[in-house]
Amino acid sequence: MNIIDVHTHFFPKDMKSNRSKYCRLDSNFSELYAEKKINIPVEDDLVKILNKYPKIKLIIQSIGYQDFELSKYTNDFLIEMSTKYDQVKAFGSINITWGVEKCLEELERIHSKGVIGIGELHPDAQGFDLLNFNIFDPIVEKMVSNNMIINFHSSEPVGHIYKGKGRMFPSKLYSFATKYKKLKMIFSHLGGGLPIYYFMPELKKELENVYYDTAAIDFLYDSKIVKVFYEIVGSEKILFGSDYGLIPIERAVKNIRESKLTSDELNNIFYKNASNLLSW
Repeated sequence: MNIIDVHTHFFPKDMKSNRSKYCRLDSNFSELYAEKKINIPVEDDLVKILNKYPKIKLIIQSIGYQDFELSKYTNDFLIEMSTKYDQVKAFGSINITWGVEKCLEELERIHSKGVIGIGELHPDAQGFDLLNFNIFDPIVEKMVSNNMIINFHSSEPVGHIYKGKGRMFPSKLYSFATKYKKLKMIFSHLGGGLPIYYFMPELKKELENVYYDTAAIDFLYDSKIVKVFYEIVGSEKILFGSDYGLIPIERAVKNIRESKLTSDELNNIFYKNASNLLSW
């Protein structure tokens, strides 16, 4: 089966060998990767996946940093990987706390080198307000003109607490998505449960620009959730994402296969929907 995994994370080797240095530099990286038992995936891991699964394609993403120079450093690594390997495309990172000018410059720089989107942004961890529209207006305008996609970390407003959960709840995501309807968006982790509100008839039309990935959902939900949300939001709106290296790709695939979807529905989630969205 062909697979496009829209949600994976890889890092420069230096960030693995000098973990403590980068934990001191960036609080989001520290929260997620400070413990030595947590693997930091690097290029060697990427190559193993590409060799093991010759029909797989990967979107490799940032985790959303606070530090400008660290963001540029990791963006350059993601650009290098997407240039080096045909099966890879990259989402880069920005942070609106840098100010509009820096964000626009970095957006233009990375887009000119083949980056197709921004993400996984994590406003809580990066220290900015998702609903600060005054700053986002010119950034979104630039992204739309460049046909770029934005990916946000999403949080459930109830349930257990975990590292990096944050407060990116459905109400915030909804407000952002309805403000910027021309911008294509992916809300990670099934949007923190936002699809349940599609039972309100107006939401399906209001959120036509929004897609949902399945990253790390077996940490969050019973596997039946995929079929339920697939039926609620529409067959074209669910994208396969593993959240590698938090979750092995094999485990994420197995979890989706257990959702009792038909072969055509599985093909949509694993490949067709992302292929259409990304023109890939």
